[in-house]
Amino acid sequence: MNWHLEVPISNYPFEISHKDTLVSVGSCFAQHIAEQMSQYKFHCLSNPYGTLFHPLPILQNLTRAIKGLEFDEALYLHRDETVFHFNCHSSMWADSESDLKKKLIGVQTGVLEHLKASKVLILTFGSAFLYQLKSGELVANCHKQPQSNFTKSLSKVNEIKNAFQSFHTELKELNPEIQIILTVSPVRHVREGLHENNLSKSTLLLACDEIKNGFEDIHYFPAYELVIDELRDYRFYENDKIHPSREAIAYVWEKFSRTLLSKSSSSLIESLDQLFSALNHKPFRPNSAAHQQFLQRTMELAKSLSHQVDLEEEIKELKKHLQ
Repeated sequence: MNWHLEVPISNYPFEISHKDTLVSVGSCFAQHIAEQMSQYKFHCLSNPYGTLFHPLPILQNLTRAIKGLEFDEALYLHRDETVFHFNCHSSMWADSESDLKKKLIGVQTGVLEHLKASKVLILTFGSAFLYQLKSGELVANCHKQPQSNFTKSLSKVNEIKNAFQSFHTELKELNPEIQIILTVSPVRHVREGLHENNLSKSTLLLACDEIKNGFEDIHYFPAYELVIDELRDYRFYENDKIHPSREAIAYVWEKFSRTLLSKSSSSLIESLDQLFSALNHKPFRPNSAAHQQFLQRTMELAKSLSHQVDLEEEIKELKKHLQ
């Protein structure tokens, strides 16, 4: 008996392998996908600006990186003896404006290099509610400043679509072969209100659909639908009932990897799972002959896989325990 509806996932005209470079930017769901890929030794740049939610600041930051433009110095914020920038998450900070400027220049240089080399860019949009300073500048994060400092609006579908088209033009001049995967984050933004969250997600879904239908190199992955429609239960959320649980993230990753990864990379992941399981094993008698034999077999596995991915740290750790 089938207890749930299954979300159909389209076939993609490309596949991802360990030879490819990827960039994943946006909501915390972008971070989850990137963490899974990094765990399995893919070359993936993950949320270089920290967690961002609205498409416009995300696209603005990426466009600035492509054009070689620095962040607006008028948008530095001093708070609690720390300097932040309104275009980045609060995880991007420094002790002074000059130090933060250096850090942000380094971030933009890294983003540019990765976008040039990447096969795939993953963009995860989280909210369509846009915050702007009263002077008109877009902000990616309000950094706990008073609401009176900002204006808030629900972006229109065409506003997001037009911003994306401008970004797409710049990106394709930089890297004509890059493919883009759009996703909408299943994380609920309940601070806006539940009804408002639904309006926001609907706007993002419509915008993604409009964008996808306009370009052959734009693809949609239904992360939002997998959690909301397939799992469809608060068991698959953390205690806050807002963020997907580890089980939900693993479920979506399984769907993502099964759909988009090459056969060789899928096979490599199975071997890496075997290796990681062995590395996490807690022996009852670490110095026993049996455990030393187990470690030797694990070392042989690690060395055999090291020709395909970087396992330097894992091999170094194994050597510490081998006698």
